[in-house]
Amino acid sequence: MPSPRSVAPTAPLDDHTVAYILESQPLFEDLRQVAAQIAGLLVLVATGSREASPDHPMLEAAERLFVQTTDGIAHARPSERARPHHDSLREAVRSIGGALTATRPVLAAANHSDFDAVLVPLRDGYGHLQQAAGALPGFRMVAFEQGCCAGGHTTQSAGVNA
Repeated sequence: MPSPRSVAPTAPLDDHTVAYILESQPLFEDLRQVAAQIAGLLVLVATGSREASPDHPMLEAAERLFVQTTDGIAHARPSERARPHHDSLREAVRSIGGALTATRPVLAAANHSDFDAVLVPLRDGYGHLQQAAGALPGFRMVAFEQGCCAGGHTTQSAGVNA
């Protein structure tokens, strides 16, 4: 059952909330893109690709996008109604940032063995993105349990637009 925070309200939106939605949609998409880039790098590692290195251009692009996105989220001014969405974005930033920090050492390791150092915070961050998607209209997510990093684990996607 979805938490009360993850259910999109049905009342009309006020102007402040609409402005926040318009401001935060690209930030949400960028944060989702960073998570996807991290997952893509893990796929390279898992398949034994020689391109899975700590200097991979996709990692550098993800790091740059993450810094820009984090700054935008920090400066966003949510309405009271948008506060749960913004809180979920901030938690996603924290978790995805942890995954991003752990990615370079995993790529640098000869055996690439510590996937959990990246997967655990990445899954957590994705969960926070799912909560954010359910908190306000206009935010879409693909169910994580269908992604490459689900690892046989299922997550509840109630309240998530597919």
